[in-house]
Amino acid sequence: MSKLHRAAIAATMATLLSLPAAAHGIAGARFFPVTLTFDDPAVADEVSLPTVVYQPNNPGDEIDYGFEWDKRITENFGFAFNDQYRVVRQPAQAGGNLSGWDDPVLTLKCQFFENDAHELLASVGVQKEFGGVGAVSQGLADSAGWTQPTVYVGKGLGDLPNSLGLLRPFAITGEFGYQRADEATIVSPDGTRPPNPDFWNLGASVYYDLSYLRSQVIDYGLPEFANHLIPIVEFAFSSPASSQHAGTTTTGTIAPGVLYEADWYQVGVEALIPATHASGSYTGFIAQFHVYLDDLLPGSPLGKPLF
Repeated sequence: MSKLHRAAIAATMATLLSLPAAAHGIAGARFFPVTLTFDDPAVADEVSLPTVVYQPNNPGDEIDYGFEWDKRITENFGFAFNDQYRVVRQPAQAGGNLSGWDDPVLTLKCQFFENDAHELLASVGVQKEFGGVGAVSQGLADSAGWTQPTVYVGKGLGDLPNSLGLLRPFAITGEFGYQRADEATIVSPDGTRPPNPDFWNLGASVYYDLSYLRSQVIDYGLPEFANHLIPIVEFAFSSPASSQHAGTTTTGTIAPGVLYEADWYQVGVEALIPATHASGSYTGFIAQFHVYLDDLLPGSPLGKPLF
């Protein structure tokens, strides 16, 4: 994330850490689930293991096996650590099969706003990719990392009037960040030094919570399994922050899918549809098993804030 002024950080954190927060991302009757292609607005004790991404290409394909651990330090301040193991399968003439770790990413996040009546959450954070740690020699990781200040929001529509009751289970979440390169260039496996541009990154989701429909609007007597489902569409885009980087264009995906919410875990599956020409021509998918540690291990240090 951006290198904020030390005095501003100290003053801001002192204020934010004194505010209340809820695990899981809960505001009033609204539960904000974990999104798969970008981060949600909650600060919580959770782990995603694994997150599997499959992306077909021509020729070959790529499968990424990722993980993320989220830990609360206080009720509304915590960190997340994530990485992924990449497996690229391609013909020998295209470079052959490759595998190795990507560069790890550390996130610090603080929830600073909650409005239960309007089902609204907001957080700020700083993400840091540690360049040069992963399989740089195979082109699966970058020699130089980046830092990104990020804003996260979640808004439920439960405050709509009863006359619009069937719209009340809808909610949106979003993430917006400025990814600043730590170095102006990166070192590629062939020894060249291509530019390492800055990016604007945007993620957004729209979903319909069937559990909210039953508990807060009307019970249609759906099968119990259906009452745990959340149909969702996610959008994730990355665009260069400067026009000086010729050939670097906006990429993104549209990810429709469904989440299943249980007492202590979530299972999610979404398609990954290219949203721009530069994003490719083939649809992949992402699947994730996510554990809410504060529900699974409520009395353990893994399931509650450290302080």
